[in-house]
Amino acid sequence: MAERVQKLIAQAGLASRRTAEEWIVAGRVQVNGTVATLGNVADPHNDYITVDGQPLVVETHKRYVLLNKPSGYTTSLKDRHADHLVSELVPKSWGRLYPVGRLDRDTSGLLLLTNDGSLAHRLMHPSFQVSKVYEAWVQGRPGVSHLARLAEGIQLDEGMAHAHNLQVRKREADRTLIRLTLKEGMKREVRRIFQIIGHPVLELTRVKYGPLSIEGVEVGRYRPLTHAEVKSLIEATNPWKGPGSGASASHAQREDKSTFQGRSTRNEDTSRPYHSGRSSLSAPKSGTKVRNPRGNSGRTHR
Repeated sequence: MAERVQKLIAQAGLASRRTAEEWIVAGRVQVNGTVATLGNVADPHNDYITVDGQPLVVETHKRYVLLNKPSGYTTSLKDRHADHLVSELVPKSWGRLYPVGRLDRDTSGLLLLTNDGSLAHRLMHPSFQVSKVYEAWVQGRPGVSHLARLAEGIQLDEGMAHAHNLQVRKREADRTLIRLTLKEGMKREVRRIFQIIGHPVLELTRVKYGPLSIEGVEVGRYRPLTHAEVKSLIEATNPWKGPGSGASASHAQREDKSTFQGRSTRNEDTSRPYHSGRSSLSAPKSGTKVRNPRGNSGRTHR
């Protein structure tokens, strides 16, 4: 079946669809000996497609691998400046597996690898709002007003970043373990928002990606996804599945409101309750969830 050339390149795991489009514009892609242009379609079974003169091989067998990435590994298939690459952690016999999104070199946790370029593209597209859950050890002891600010939203260059389902899991003398969910997918988003509120990230681990969990997979190890897990990822990026993704994203944005009414004027001692307007927020304790009371401000985040 004929597909757009950039989609075929992504399906082959060579690059993201956007990068493939840049390769086409640069004249690096040919179809049957003719330089491809954006909008061209081709059938990998009947047409001869090359990238930089090398034949394009589209994998027919799809692989989906969950990797528990260790700190110190770069999320890339090729980087001459990196000491270690995530591609070193999975069997070379499985062929080229493309990382879905990125984890910083110093960030550990769940990383999905696949040669299904189409699914990878949808998972990374912001319109589907695929949730990512992180556990972050941050410097110091953030107060209630700091957590409220994260829930209200932090303005970054690319847009507003909102932390959902904030939980204080553990407090120590000079650091705090916080669990949070993000949906925007901005670069180094977790580290940037905590830096802005004055509590830099010391250690960061991604524990969930959409319906997938890192539980049971040791650091540096991997496992193939089950058929049920692959199906759940496909459903999570189905534009017709309802609120929360694709064509229905705007509806989901209207439904997903995280509103705090005003800021606390109290001392930052988190042993005292947070009050603002008609909303109230009990002091966060280890293992408790910080909820976002709904107010009447009408502010919509996302």
